[in-house]
Amino acid sequence: MIGQPTVVVPNSSMQLYYGSVEPIDDTDISFVVNNNGNSYRLEADCADGLLDGEVPTSLAEAELINAACQVAFGSI
Repeated sequence: MIGQPTVVVPNSSMQLYYGSVEPIDDTDISFVVNNNGNSYRLEADCADGLLDGEVPTSLAEAELINAACQVAFGSI
């Protein structure tokens, strides 16, 4: 993942790997995020605002969902 374009997630220490964002269906996406040097594959439901099936527990998680959904589907 090093060298891939990233999107800095506002209000967090996370970076979203731009090229990793993949639609699963009409509202769900899969993506890879880097947080303090560790990379994780996560899923988000852009319609319901869920991260891996759970309600976000922080502003950073909400910003991550927003950033990833905008990359996948554009501005809503």
